[in-house]
Amino acid sequence: MRGIVVETAAKVNLCLRVLGRRSDGYHHVQTILQTIGLWDRLHLAALPGPGRVTLEVDSAEVPSGESNLCWGAAHALVEHVSPAAGAAIRLEKAIPVGAGLGGGSSDAAATLVGLARLWGCQHEAEALPELAARIGADVPFFLRGGCCLAQAKGDELSECGAVSAWLVLVVPDMRVSTREAYEGLGRSVESRPPARLTPEVRRVMEAIEEGDAEGIARALHNDFEDLELPAIARARQAKTDIIAAGCLGAGLSGSGSAVFGIAPDREAAEEAARRLREKWEWVKVVRTVPPGENILVMDAEER
Repeated sequence: MRGIVVETAAKVNLCLRVLGRRSDGYHHVQTILQTIGLWDRLHLAALPGPGRVTLEVDSAEVPSGESNLCWGAAHALVEHVSPAAGAAIRLEKAIPVGAGLGGGSSDAAATLVGLARLWGCQHEAEALPELAARIGADVPFFLRGGCCLAQAKGDELSECGAVSAWLVLVVPDMRVSTREAYEGLGRSVESRPPARLTPEVRRVMEAIEEGDAEGIARALHNDFEDLELPAIARARQAKTDIIAAGCLGAGLSGSGSAVFGIAPDREAAEEAARRLREKWEWVKVVRTVPPGENILVMDAEER
């Protein structure tokens, strides 16, 4: 049976400012997103029956029903293109769940791209960003990848310069509730987004434009890092340990609990990871992934 295999990358936030609550329940944000080489994999196989979709997930932490973003992405595309066939989706998770690394949004974007190929509707590529925005705020970013400034609720994107760096990732065993984290910031309702970029965002963008990895590392910022939550406190300890292990700087990704450090080079990253594994169970060395290379689509034979 004809099939498609899609590998899709995670992300980190090089800067994250949360600036006020919106009337639609989201928040105004200014954030710089960067895709990294940590990959989930989707297997997509054609099924008989127009628009019929099934979803299997290899992780008990991830739902396989309508609350899964892959499911939402598949049905959004079904409604848009009315395919003659259906699809069986099998999701293999490697991106930690609920850690601020964007795995669910990445999987949704990969579902749109993979099913467009499986169903032969690549000509609908221009419609994918609009469909992605309906699914989740970060999903449009993963259709692009690389490094982007995201504003509004995270779906207004503009490309930044290229970032080439080796990172060390640590995911503590405690998770942060996204809802609790945003509530903890206590932002007031703001009807309009800020007119200018914040100083924190500008500092990171200037370092990116100069190709200065050390400058990026020094400028890393995340509003959630100051929250007095047990899981955030654990993440702050991981940040301290990452810097002590030899990274140039470290920061929280999303609302946590993943923390990443920017290393001087691959050798330094591997050495930092070796030291960190003495204390932390989940440690990875990854590299930044450029735009257009964060979703990899391959033909495969499904039996």
